[in-house]
Amino acid sequence: MDVMSPQLMWIGTRCYRVNHTKATGREQESFDGPQGYVEEDLYGEDDREEDYDIVLTDNGKHQTSFHVPAAFYAMIIGAKGQTRQRLEAETKAQIRVPKQGTTGDIVVSGSTRKSVAAARSRIELIVIGARNKQQFTHFLSVPLNVPDVMKRFAEFRHKVVRKLPVAFSVDESLFQQPEKLHITLCTMALMDNEDRANAAQILLDCQESIISPLLQENGPLEIRVRGLEYMNDDPHAVDVLYAKIESPVLQTAADQIYDYFIAKGLMQKKYEHVKLHATLINSLFRASQSEIVDEKAAERKRITFDASEIMRLYGDYDFGSLVLNEIHLSQRFSTSCTGYYEATAVMKL
Repeated sequence: MDVMSPQLMWIGTRCYRVNHTKATGREQESFDGPQGYVEEDLYGEDDREEDYDIVLTDNGKHQTSFHVPAAFYAMIIGAKGQTRQRLEAETKAQIRVPKQGTTGDIVVSGSTRKSVAAARSRIELIVIGARNKQQFTHFLSVPLNVPDVMKRFAEFRHKVVRKLPVAFSVDESLFQQPEKLHITLCTMALMDNEDRANAAQILLDCQESIISPLLQENGPLEIRVRGLEYMNDDPHAVDVLYAKIESPVLQTAADQIYDYFIAKGLMQKKYEHVKLHATLINSLFRASQSEIVDEKAAERKRITFDASEIMRLYGDYDFGSLVLNEIHLSQRFSTSCTGYYEATAVMKL
């Protein structure tokens, strides 16, 4: 780790530093590579006590219980229970984790509300760090599969596949399916049914607190899909080609939704603003069609393509426009009866 520029983790408005340690035992069985232990807040004492439902039990102890996906139990317990023991020693609280193969909440108890809140906060940091190491399972998406946009996309695909010289053409298997055209707002790893239900409720909360006020102020939210960009520096060796999105109001909404999901602990802050984009061509699509879903294996099969002529001829290509009607919590690697991704939840406007 670069001690001068350490990895930082944001939860809401609070910043934490991640110290990396080597994973062993049960931790290594569930997670590949070095694992992170997150130290206490560097910017003052933890003030999340009021955020938690902490009750006073009959025996005079303060207690809180909360759900954590079973996939993360090993990270909380640690090799030979060392992580849990360290947390209990440092926070002066007792931590009960369900046994592997059973369901239930994690229970934290202690003599003071402060110790219980500190232990819960530390556990949540461990879970966020562990969640961030997982392949994402779901993503927030804005469907673009309206007839006009799909028609213009099909025309663009035909030009690139059939009309360009062989040296600059792109195999049709690398193109997004027209029915799955979408804007990606953010991605997340949801590990069980309760995770998914929680994310669905958070999305619906965003409708009332974020989307509705923006629509009241600005009216119907129009999105224009126009222009091309690529994901690396060299147009002659491109991995992903995507369409640019023109919609300042959607940018505002996406940034606020992203921050809200971060504050709820379902993802880690990685950038200041959401990069609105609609993937058109991806060199991994060929791998996904061969049923390779492991990201590392797919990366090994990635083959770049020359997009210089595509950019020269179609860099300002207009794919059309639409009015925002829905935001989906979409399931990765899925297809619904409509040809779009299966939806865990849908925010209808």
